[in-house]
Amino acid sequence: MKNKYVILGGGIAGIGAQYRLGKEANIYEARDRVGGLCDSFNINGFTFDNAVHLSFAKDDVVRRVFDKTPYYAHAPESMNWCWGNWVRHPVQNNSVHLPIDERIRIIKSFCYRNTDTDVKNYKEWLEYQYGEYFATKYPGCYTRKYWCCDADKLSTKWIVGRMYQPSLDEVLEGAMKTETPNTYYTKEMRYPLKDGYKAFFDHIVDYENVHTGYKAVSIDPISKTVEFENGQSVEYENLISTLPLNQITDMIKDCPEDVRLASKELKATSVCLVSVGFKHKANIPSIWFYMYDEKMPAARAYSPSLKAESNAPEGKSSLQFEIYYTDDKPLTMTAEEIKETVIGNIVEMGIANKEDIEFVDVRCVPYANVIFYHGMEEKRQIVIDYIESIGIQTVGRFGRWEYLWSDQSFLSGYNVK
Repeated sequence: MKNKYVILGGGIAGIGAQYRLGKEANIYEARDRVGGLCDSFNINGFTFDNAVHLSFAKDDVVRRVFDKTPYYAHAPESMNWCWGNWVRHPVQNNSVHLPIDERIRIIKSFCYRNTDTDVKNYKEWLEYQYGEYFATKYPGCYTRKYWCCDADKLSTKWIVGRMYQPSLDEVLEGAMKTETPNTYYTKEMRYPLKDGYKAFFDHIVDYENVHTGYKAVSIDPISKTVEFENGQSVEYENLISTLPLNQITDMIKDCPEDVRLASKELKATSVCLVSVGFKHKANIPSIWFYMYDEKMPAARAYSPSLKAESNAPEGKSSLQFEIYYTDDKPLTMTAEEIKETVIGNIVEMGIANKEDIEFVDVRCVPYANVIFYHGMEEKRQIVIDYIESIGIQTVGRFGRWEYLWSDQSFLSGYNVK
């Protein structure tokens, strides 16, 4: 008997699809639990998410689901660690806490920036917006840590709504005043009172129709059959996939070679999550912060205990650091070396002393962010066009190979036909 709807992957997009399709939709998830990149885990009474997650969803469908969960509403205040200085985010219009000679360089960089609008890559976009000095030293460094490549290797298709572009007045004011307007792209960041980010959508999961431990290994679009690593198989009438585009082509029987090769051109980062529990309330500067110094392997960090008090035992606090890597830029440190390095960074940033740390946990997530290399969109379209031509709907960040926030991922699943 065929399943009317088979959903491969139980992340937030797969859950959104199941919620929309109802009782006839079955999720098949490779792991032993659903949630995917929006899942959480527990260590010694501390709750951590799989990287930083805060909701600023505006869509009515998402809000109707998420808002059923009691939540905190946080102001989007974050900080930056800039070579020995804590600076309010974004640096470009909050440089007052940098040395005066550095502020002068940033202002001059902005004033004498290239005004040629024929921007060919992310590096040129940064120089056009902020000037060469600032672009090279700040987002240029961060790009190598977060995207694992140089800025000129990236297109500009992903930037809209993500990076603030200040006026000269804002740059000048931010170099002289400690009180400046909040220019973050949203005014409120929401997080559940308890049970981690997954609590926003866990209540809509139809667990009776969730099958964990089912890793797909083969898809036959002619017989409409999916085979799994555990030896089981299932027939489908409709197949919805959240699987990464550069993986699913290896599973599809008789996938054309040009499609398979195009999929291998699609690159993504992985993330090493370094979760830290403190014995007391550490000196954490903000809910999340960015780290520009390339001697520090993490690109950014967030505090679960500042997002929600229930994420840490009473009187304690927590941080999670994100270290990004790729096949081309692999992790070269062992888990123990990562732990010692992050502990040293915590001490250097004045957050806590080594003896204040209760534990450090290291674990990796294989897919973190889509990398927008030049020409990626054309390769992606080749793959999506083929997959859809054989009757498979693709949803989610890696099913669509798009830089989707969690609410957008949920909607991509919810909007299945």
